Amino acid sequence: MTSQVAVWFDALHVGDVVVAPDGALTFVYSEKWLATNGAFPLSTTLPLARTHYPPEVISPWLANLLPEEEQLRLLTLTLGLDQADTLALLQEIGGDTAGALSFGAPSERAAWTYTPLTAFYGVDDPVVALDRHFDDLQRRPFLAGEDGVRLSLAGGQKKSALAVLNSRGEPVLRLPTDGDVLAIPRNGAPSTVILKPDNPNLPGIVENETYCLHLARAIGLTSAQASILSVGRRNAICVLRYDRRIGRNGLQRVHQEDFAQANGVPPGKKYERGTVAGPNLASLLTTGRHLSAADALSLLDYVIFNILIANTDAHAKNYSLLLPVGAAPRLAPLYDVSTVLPWPNVVQYFAQNLAGKKRKPGDIDARHWDRIAESVGYRPADVRARVTELVDRLVAHRVATEKTVSALSGHTSGYVEQAAREIEENALRISGRLRPSKMV
Repeated sequence: MTSQVAVWFDALHVGDVVVAPDGALTFVYSEKWLATNGAFPLSTTLPLARTHYPPEVISPWLANLLPEEEQLRLLTLTLGLDQADTLALLQEIGGDTAGALSFGAPSERAAWTYTPLTAFYGVDDPVVALDRHFDDLQRRPFLAGEDGVRLSLAGGQKKSALAVLNSRGEPVLRLPTDGDVLAIPRNGAPSTVILKPDNPNLPGIVENETYCLHLARAIGLTSAQASILSVGRRNAICVLRYDRRIGRNGLQRVHQEDFAQANGVPPGKKYERGTVAGPNLASLLTTGRHLSAADALSLLDYVIFNILIANTDAHAKNYSLLLPVGAAPRLAPLYDVSTVLPWPNVVQYFAQNLAGKKRKPGDIDARHWDRIAESVGYRPADVRARVTELVDRLVAHRVATEKTVSALSGHTSGYVEQAAREIEENALRISGRLRPSKMV
């Protein structure tokens, strides 16, 4: 006996994940989807074709849609499922995932509903409601098991996927402003924002990440839009989902996949170092082969930026491709960026080896940049020039960006200034080491 779980784009049947008697998963596109004008592939590893994709291709791709670590443990306890049963988990929570797809049931626009947090928790104050929501997430990630709620986000950090509603109760694609309402998507409705509350183990993480995203945008990189929400006893970063758009029929999903999925590795291999190595820096940069020349250079800028700010957790799941309807893949905006410099107890070594060795970002010099450039076929002189240019932009925009983020309601004083100062010092240290030096 075999069973299968349907994969949907809104109400369109994309294909099926087929479960063999031994539990092995395969994937096949539906004939109707293959004949659909503007059909997109699930992944660059799953091109549109009349074939059955084997377990080694589809299984890691699916696993990357689920939360990790403690979040996954709590989720499976709530649902009474095995952590290893990826498909069963997606049947339960895969109504609104990273990207455009739903698992098990279609996302019928007529059935979409949104429940304001105030109504869900039975309170009038939206701040109190959001505070209760974050407490709720400690016990059941993504409100798993709640009637009509099927939400999933990857990663190990506690977070929530919500929707911003305007004064008429309609979902809008913007960061919340006065008069807007935060609501829980139900019955296949798409979320529009991701909220990540502060973390006592990483003091200032909300201000830190918000500053880094604003800084990236200030120096010309495309980054996710973010702001800070005050939540009673705490604060949270609110990030606008870039895998959503407003179309002719209103809010729509845009398909995406992260670089772990695009390179066919499970979430446990998102870092280069480990018992079984994950993608190295050259692998991540050559993922740009799926992109236009301009986007491939933007990807290089993302990598340089992550090194300049010492975002040492820039693993394979922190870069993504957009796979929009009827168009070539594009590079997704930069997201999940923060500097580890204020937290000396957090790993200070970069997620991938730099020029073949485990290094701290601030220790990289001209020869290391040359090795990185040569590994992907770029001219070393061009890469060094680009590093210098981005450092100059970073220094030039530091003060204005610091003021912008420090002016946001809900921020805690001191954290933005600390992140800005330490990032600039690290970037200038790297810039000062660009003079050719002996390889170490």
